[in-house]
This record gives sequence, structure tokens and C-alpha cells, in this order.
Amino acid sequence: MVAETEILLTEQKIEEFLKRYYRKEIDEIGFIGDKFSLVVDFDKLRLYDRMLAEEFLKNPEEMLKIAEHVLNKILASYPNYRRRINFRLENLPEVRKIFIRDIRNEHLDELWSFEGIVRRVTDVRPRITYLVYECVNCGSRVGIEAYEDKIAKPHLCPSCERKGPFNLILRESKLVDFQKMVIQESQEGLRGGEHPKQITVYLEDDLVGKVMPGDKVEVVAIPKAVLDKNNVLLKIYLKAISIKPIEVEFEEIEITHEDERRIKELAKREDIFDILIASVAPHIYGYEEIKEAIILQLFSSPPIILEDGGRIRGDSHIILIGEPATGKSQLLQYVAKNLAPKAIYTSGKGATTAGLTAAVIREEGEGFILEAGALPLADKGICIIDEFEKMDSKDIVALHEGMEQQQISIAKAGIVATLKARCSILAAANPKYGRFDPYRNISEQINIPATILSRFDLIFFVRDDLSQTREIARHILDTAENPHEIKPPIDTELLKKYIAYARKNINPKLTKEAREVIEDFYVKLRETAMQAEDSPIPLTARQLWAIIRLARASARVRLSNEVTKEDAERAIRLVKTSLMQAGIDLDTGKIDIDKIMVGVTKSQRDKIRIITDIIRELQKEFGNAEYGEILKEATNRGLSEDDVEKIIEMLKNRGDIYEPSPGHFRVV
Repeated sequence: MVAETEILLTEQKIEEFLKRYYRKEIDEIGFIGDKFSLVVDFDKLRLYDRMLAEEFLKNPEEMLKIAEHVLNKILASYPNYRRRINFRLENLPEVRKIFIRDIRNEHLDELWSFEGIVRRVTDVRPRITYLVYECVNCGSRVGIEAYEDKIAKPHLCPSCERKGPFNLILRESKLVDFQKMVIQESQEGLRGGEHPKQITVYLEDDLVGKVMPGDKVEVVAIPKAVLDKNNVLLKIYLKAISIKPIEVEFEEIEITHEDERRIKELAKREDIFDILIASVAPHIYGYEEIKEAIILQLFSSPPIILEDGGRIRGDSHIILIGEPATGKSQLLQYVAKNLAPKAIYTSGKGATTAGLTAAVIREEGEGFILEAGALPLADKGICIIDEFEKMDSKDIVALHEGMEQQQISIAKAGIVATLKARCSILAAANPKYGRFDPYRNISEQINIPATILSRFDLIFFVRDDLSQTREIARHILDTAENPHEIKPPIDTELLKKYIAYARKNINPKLTKEAREVIEDFYVKLRETAMQAEDSPIPLTARQLWAIIRLARASARVRLSNEVTKEDAERAIRLVKTSLMQAGIDLDTGKIDIDKIMVGVTKSQRDKIRIITDIIRELQKEFGNAEYGEILKEATNRGLSEDDVEKIIEMLKNRGDIYEPSPGHFRVV
């Protein structure tokens, strides 16, 4: 405890410090009266008096009470001083910044700084800080300070010296706004394979309502411990002194001058793309185009911010659809653990709408709580979803807004909020029947709605290629025999820093040549379709934006602020590869973007129209359309029996036709 004479001396020092460094801010509070706290930079306090600053670190609760007393004494003479003003500290030295996982007994009741992502927040509710009781016998008032989570009661009335009973006088007690939040360690601060730790933070007064789930914050707080019911173990929480939202950056990796020199040397190499491709999961043979696409996804394109406040995403989304045991999951895990400075990995088997987006949950004693899911937690990073096809269709639909607008809107249980989800999505899915059938349309083979599929910039089919059996076998055997020799050309830590440096410093613009290449490709493909009678649409504006994003990311790889013709051609090549795999109409051999956009190609739509017209004609003539008659007429019009069976089944599933009796059909 600080002695009385020392308290007076401390008060004098704090008053002198405030008048020297914060006179302007105090005047603002006193004359305008719109602030409830004075936020003090710890660096200034340490510069003024190192011993005084150290005392705040070692004995924060008592020192903060003294500081608040001095501050409010200074403000008492101002005309707009209405209520008690808080004294808050921020910007603690680096040595006072610790991870949540590193909190130990010696850290309790001292002042420390923590960084983390807000996982969930409770409703704001009043909390009693000072209780006033009335003695039922004599009517005397008794005041008691509330201690943390416990409500204290007087043992004896000071006037009549009886043991009560006492009634709580709420109108005379002191209340303060109170809120709990849970913060989780940032992914980029973790060492390989560690699970992020969480801790509850108590917020009071003007600190409440400042953050939303998904925000990254720096909290200056006092770690406290309380008894956890009847358990001998103590429960630790943080009592916040100040909280500062900080912009979440993909690039939050320390880059030294030596790192910068090596990064710039790499960027100048003519074979930089080959080296980068070889650095992505070198233990997995082949998939050069997929690895190249993942590299461009990691480097990303800067978002385009419009004058009217609109925003066009710069993050690319990629999905790999293919057969089991082709290395998709290993590729995804390698990206999550080794390449992406910030990544959230999840599996579709255990993913729900709430888990991916956000949840409103009810917690006993806390009301409704908003909790962030995978996409908001991956803000400014990458969200990796394995086994995408195993997600429930209702859960997949929830990704619409997150993928295109890159935000999550919530309106549940009286909570209306919008969370940021500015991240790329890298997903993997298996065909519906295990193996991929190149002779069946994509919509028939995977359990993913076309509306979601169309939001992926690139779609790749991963096949178990028999032609490369010997090469794959040799690569696997080499890996098993000499695992230390299968290593990436660029060290994973340096590659992370390379990606971070490019994303932070490079903002590429399209050159005239690049613009012409992209424009010619888009226009010529669509003009060809326009000139041919009844031709399918080969691509839309969505694919054009995908090309622009990939081209700008390609320029970032070279640390160039100009998108060249070569960058544009690289982006076009990847998009064409994706379209050739996912957008080919198997009946016509032409690219039909509707295969991705709506799940039905133009040739399929034509066949559906023919079958529907036949059923209508037969229904009009005979009352019902008998299957044999439908098949006979459809065959005359060039359709196969297989076509007829598939289309009738699809029309039944969609509810466009029904079967009043076996083998007879009517249009709804």
C-alpha cells in the first residue's frame, strides 16, 4: 500500500504531468463535455517520470484510482464537467505485451497489453459498483463497494448496531455500463499447429460497444483471478483499462532490411513464377496450374474503392473438385500451415452457417451474444474449406454475401450487425459419386448450388491421371526415401514475408497493353457467340473481373505497380483453363458459362424445352402424356432415350411436372 504522504506526493506528480502534457485534452473535456475518458500515452508518462510509470505497471488499480481522483479534481472547475472522467493508459512498452497463452501467476494484478481477435460480445448491461442499503429497523443508509462479480451486504448497521435486515436502495446505488467480450489469439501469432487460446475481457463505462466480433483489438488490461465456484482452480479474466481497434492486416509479419533485400532479388528473377510454383507443397507431384493459381490468390489484388463508397473485391476464390486420394486436402493444409500469414482452416463436414458466418447465442446470465465465425475471423486473410460438398445446402447458401460483398449481415434476436469478411476462399470438394465422370455435367456430379459455384473465380477438376502413374510413384518413393531433399526452393518463412511485403507495398494498375489484351479476349469470345445463331454465352462480367484480379496479383508477384501484357495473358490462361474444365457443354463442345452460373447449359435448356412442349401437346390431346409417346416424339426430334429419362427426372425433382399415375405425366 502507498503511504498517505506518498499518495500526496504521487497526486502532485500526476497533476503536474497532466497539466504539462494534456492541458488541451482536459480543456476539451471540461468545456465541450462530450468525452468520458482521458487516454494517456504511456510513453509520455515514462518520459516524464520513469519511477511513476513503473508504479502504474506494478500497482495499477491503486494508481489509476489516484490518477482519476486528480483528473476529476482538475475538471471540477470547468463549466461542462458533469460526471466522473476515466483515466486510461495505452501504448505500453513491448516488454509488457504478452500472449493470452503466456498469462501466469506473476502477471496477475499488474498492467499488461494483449492483442487478439474479438470472438464474441455480450449485450451491454448495467453493473452495480457501489451499493446503498437501508436498515429496516432504523432507516439508516449503509454504503458498500461492490467487489468484481460479488454483491456484498453489510453485517451490522452502524447506527442501531443490529444485523439487519437491509433493503437495497437501487436508485441511490452507483451503476456503470458493463459488457463482456471474448478475445482469441491471432492466427499469425501462433507457432505451427497451436490452437488459439481465448480469454474473457470485462469492459466498463465508455469502453462498451466499441468493437464487433471479427475486429482485431489491442487491450491494455489487468489480469485478475476469481474463484470458479467450488473449484480450487482460479478463473482468469482481463479487466480492461483501454481498448483500441487495430486494422487487421494480412501482412502483420516483421520484415527486416535483409528480408526486404532478398525479396527484391527474388522478384527480379525471370523464373520467379516457376520457383514459386515449386515452393507450393513440393511433396505433391504436378498440379502446376493449380499451384500457380494459389500463388496468385495469396498475393491477391488490392480492392477497388469507388467514389460512391462502393467496393469491388480484390480477393480471388478457388475451388478444387476432384477424386479422393489426389492430394487436395494436403494441398489445402500446406497453404494453411506454411504459406498464408493468416489462415482459418475448416472442414465442410463440421461447418455450419453459424460456424462460417456468425452466430447469435443465448448465454445464461448474459443475454444474447454475437459470435464471429470462420469468415470474419479470416478477415484480410484466407479461409480454407475442405470437403465443401459435405456442407448442408442451407449452410452453403449463407456464403453468398460473404463471397461477393465480403461482409456478413446478422439480424437475429434483436441484434442487427454487419461483420467484415474480406478474405479469399480456397475450397476442395469431391464428386457426388466418388469418381469424376467427364461425360456428365458438373451440376449432376457435385452437391454445390450453381449460385455458389459461379462466385468462384477459378474452378479446377483434379483427376487421378493414369498417364502419370510412374512419375507420381517415383515422386512418392523419393519423398519416402529422402524426405529432407523434398524441400521448397524458397523457404516458407521467406515466402510468407514475400507475400506480406507485396500485399503491403504494391498496388498495380493496368497498362494500356494489358487492358487491350483483356478487352480483346472478352469481346472476341462474346462476339463469336453473338454472330453464331443461337450460341451459348461463353463468359460474363464475373469472369472479366476474375481476369483483372489475377492479372493484378501477377504484377504483385513481380513487385511491379504496372500490370503488363504478360500478366494479363497469365490470368487469361488460368481462366480459360478453368472454363475449359468447368464450363464446357459436353453436347456442343463449346464454352457455356451457364453451366457454372445456373447449372444448366444452353443445349440442356433446349432439350428441356422440347420435352416440356411434347408433354404439353400430349396433355392437351390425351389429358396425360404417356412415357412411351413422349419417348417416341422426342426421338423423332433428335433426343436420345438417356436424355429423355434424365430430363423427366429433373423436371419431376424441380416440380415442373408431376406423375398423376405411373408412366403418365402432366405439366404443373
